[in-house]
Amino acid sequence: MRFVLAKGRLFGPSLEYLRKAGLQLSPPGGRELVSADGKVFLARAFDVPVYVEHGIDVGIAGSDVVEERGSDVLVPLELPFGKCRMSVAMPKERVIEPGEMDGFRIATKYPRIARSYFESLGVDVEIIKLNGSVELSVVTGIADAIVDIVETGSTLRANGLVEVEKIMDVSALLLVNRIAQKVRFEEINDLVKRLRRVRDGS
Repeated sequence: MRFVLAKGRLFGPSLEYLRKAGLQLSPPGGRELVSADGKVFLARAFDVPVYVEHGIDVGIAGSDVVEERGSDVLVPLELPFGKCRMSVAMPKERVIEPGEMDGFRIATKYPRIARSYFESLGVDVEIIKLNGSVELSVVTGIADAIVDIVETGSTLRANGLVEVEKIMDVSALLLVNRIAQKVRFEEINDLVKRLRRVRDGS
């Protein structure tokens, strides 16, 4: 069974969780992206669902990325780490409700989620897709508000922004390739059961 894990904040907790479930996995070393045994792959968080959809057996990614990508994967389990939220934020001196943001420019790494959210409010906004620190867009004046992941809120505060509205809660998800679920049915089901036992402390 092959695993693709996200680089960054989810990597450590993902590997630890799989090991607690009894999997003896060795991560790639140094700057390598593939482990020596060819079982563990490292990818950008946004790419994990794509790798799983197109052939890697199992992956772990945030629900924000899974929702944004819209990849055709199975999600048998929510995992108890990677907890945060996706929210609308804007300068603290100009706070208004999202329902009143008609005509606003919204900067985000998550254009699909942001567009869907504002459409659900019947609000017409311009979405600006960015890949880096979206807070900078408001500081420089190219956007009026942002849609982004919030953990502690310290980055927002450091840039003079405040959380206006939560769009969704976010956590890590176990992703399974649809063909692998059929071909490796017993193996995948056993993995899900073991991970569930770790999650539930049983």
